Amino acid sequence: MKIFVNSYIYAYDRFFRMFDFFENKDSLIFILPKLWKSKGGKIRVVPTEKSKFKIIKTWAPFYHSHYPVVKGMLKGWMPFTGRILGQLARKGDVLLSSGEPNLFSTYLYSRLTKKMGLKHVFLTFQNIDYDKRLDGTKLKITNWLLRQNIKLSAGALCGTYQVYEVLKPYLDNRIKVAIIPQTGVDVDIFKPGVGSDFRQKFNLENKFIFLFAAVFDERKGVFATINAFKKTLNDIPTAHLVMIGMGKLWSQAKDLVNQLGITDKVTFIEWLPNHELAGIFSSVDVLVHPSEPYKGWEEQMGSTLLQASASGLPVIATNIGGIPESIINKKTGILVEPKDIQALYEAMVYLAQHLEIRVEFGRQGREHVLSKYSHKVVAGRLERFLNSL
Repeated sequence: MKIFVNSYIYAYDRFFRMFDFFENKDSLIFILPKLWKSKGGKIRVVPTEKSKFKIIKTWAPFYHSHYPVVKGMLKGWMPFTGRILGQLARKGDVLLSSGEPNLFSTYLYSRLTKKMGLKHVFLTFQNIDYDKRLDGTKLKITNWLLRQNIKLSAGALCGTYQVYEVLKPYLDNRIKVAIIPQTGVDVDIFKPGVGSDFRQKFNLENKFIFLFAAVFDERKGVFATINAFKKTLNDIPTAHLVMIGMGKLWSQAKDLVNQLGITDKVTFIEWLPNHELAGIFSSVDVLVHPSEPYKGWEEQMGSTLLQASASGLPVIATNIGGIPESIINKKTGILVEPKDIQALYEAMVYLAQHLEIRVEFGRQGREHVLSKYSHKVVAGRLERFLNSL
């Protein structure tokens, strides 16, 4: 049995590395965008050739969620997938399209595979009930797509247990379901003790560093982080906040720092390649990631949180979405309620003042990732699931 994988997410090498841990690599055939764009087209990704894998590159015309009329319903769709499958696939093979079941692109793939006698698998990270996010015509269309994609597919991957609870009311006994994320964490890159000149480069020796590394938008608690950090300086005068990312709130974040009079205590860095975060995680003291609900969205799993934990870094995050599955409260980090600046401040001060707790959280955080979220663990579970269909 061959397994065809056509998801734009695997155009990124850091996500693709998971497949190095598949036992039967010869069974895999990847259909990937020959060019993928993200961050509004600012980042352009071309899949690299891999000697161990067969990769077919094709056209993916829709790369964001803001198109007129169709919005994000066709994001990641590759129109020539049918032609490629027609040449290479045989009845009983699997197509892992890794698309959400409420997208029209997923429906096109599920219909195509049903017609060809293939087994289709979709993936979902939707962790808010659909009827709490949508209403009217949008909800009717979404419910129809969900039921059609479940009816036409052989398998579904739910990124977290919370996601499974959202999908469960739509399921029937014809589809097989597993709780497996789309990719894992590269624990050989993200590990304690990675060498870095980060502190020297930014003149941060002898500072207690809180790190914020996320998109600068309404979902990530940008302003909550800054306001809580301001309060923290009263207790921890050697504290410094490093904020890494990009996004529409970048300028407002800088303005707030100026208004609070803490420009010498905050360092802004535009987005860095993912692999460079490993050295930074090993150089700072605490990751702060206070995600907030926004327009029917909550943090799904938090790959940055897991990478930080794999690096032995204690985490402060919020008790929403899939975060409680990634960060175990009072074991690998501290969870607070969204937008609770006082609680966030107290958690920051507590960790800054308790080295032994930071060390223990970091140790248990890495163990948690190694046991559940490493590339090796996720790949093994995914391969077994796909072969069981």
